[in-house]
Amino acid sequence: MANIKMIIDLTITNFHSIRDEQTFSLHAESIGTHLTDNIAYPEDEKIGVLKTSGIYGANASGKSNMLMAFEALRYIICISERLKEGDQIHCYEPFLLSKTCKLSPVRFEVEFVVNKQRFRYVVAFTAKRIVNESLMYFPQSRSRKPAVLFNRDANDDWQTVKFGDSLKGRRRRIAFFENNAYLSKAGSSADAPEMLQNIYNYFRMNLMHIGADERLSKLNWLEDEKLVKKTAKLLSLVDTGITGISVRESPESEPIKLPEDMPEDFKQLILKDSKNKAFFNHSGDDGNTEYFDRKLESVGTLKLFDLAPAIIETLEDGGVMIMDELDNSMHPFMAELIIKLFNDTRVNKKNAQLIFSTHNINLMSSEYFRRDQIWFTEKNNGVTTLYSLNDFDKNKVKPQSPFNQWYAEGRFGAVPAINYEGLVSLLSNSGDIDA
Repeated sequence: MANIKMIIDLTITNFHSIRDEQTFSLHAESIGTHLTDNIAYPEDEKIGVLKTSGIYGANASGKSNMLMAFEALRYIICISERLKEGDQIHCYEPFLLSKTCKLSPVRFEVEFVVNKQRFRYVVAFTAKRIVNESLMYFPQSRSRKPAVLFNRDANDDWQTVKFGDSLKGRRRRIAFFENNAYLSKAGSSADAPEMLQNIYNYFRMNLMHIGADERLSKLNWLEDEKLVKKTAKLLSLVDTGITGISVRESPESEPIKLPEDMPEDFKQLILKDSKNKAFFNHSGDDGNTEYFDRKLESVGTLKLFDLAPAIIETLEDGGVMIMDELDNSMHPFMAELIIKLFNDTRVNKKNAQLIFSTHNINLMSSEYFRRDQIWFTEKNNGVTTLYSLNDFDKNKVKPQSPFNQWYAEGRFGAVPAINYEGLVSLLSNSGDIDA
């Protein structure tokens, strides 16, 4: 496996409800003997990295914000190079309940592996300016001390960015505006060091964020005959009644309004994709095939249909699938199935990763997860805190403990605080609304 790519951890500061520095880690710190197949070794046994991780918490506790941080980081690395001088950095969304924070930089620090090489990237930015950016890597040596590849401080422009001796080959000094990430500009440049291009392409091609109510954003997949057939086969194997998928051009497709600042190549892909329409094949009792429109399929089937191509390609190519509310509109068995596939070494040969949020406590099982794969979010006074099940006393919370039962009992926190008597008073019309 020469081209292994995995996220190790992400540290977030001053982003949405995450005011203080919070670290979400996929690093398997203590390997143990529980579910060791859930761990991959992208650096040839040097470090264990988890393939899946689930995040629990009450509504509005910050789960979605934590997952959106991955999308914001991807924007900085892959999209910011398109910004013109003076343009707004759209993912600048600081903590707004503090006068200090609402004007302070958002900061991300991500550690990851690309091509068996471990990196650490740090970026901090305000509404129209990147104030700090650096990339380090861990040499293949016993010292394991990170070496600087480039560093950009608040006072640096493209002519004063500092480069480490380890960033070799091709052109390093590339012009950028103060709202462009250097990594974004260099990674998208054909004559930049190959190492930077590989990192840029990892975040561009191998990291996918799917919101709670979003359909698959992958463009033009209905034109990929092989992928359509695999998707149809997957649906047939999970009791949907679907025997195949037929793709036809839809002449009655409605015009789509696209943002004016969207790149032209993306516009053309979306417009082309919107003309294709999938019909679902079902076998009738007389042996004939009937072709069902989307509106005749269940919400759960359509959710799986929209996700299946991304699941298939992520498992085949490696990468990270980030899903908000994994089990939304799906039977719990389907959510369990997706988790099983990512943890199964026979299927997940490229060490793809699945990071998701959910309210389904049945998924919080020691049958599927280790302690370090389960995370929680809590919000106090508008501020999100992130912590892991692995942070609890290991003498009390053992690998085979009933995680979901104890969570339901409130032992781990991260559950809604409900004033039931207040609700009774309100809804019985005896309460004072203004109280």
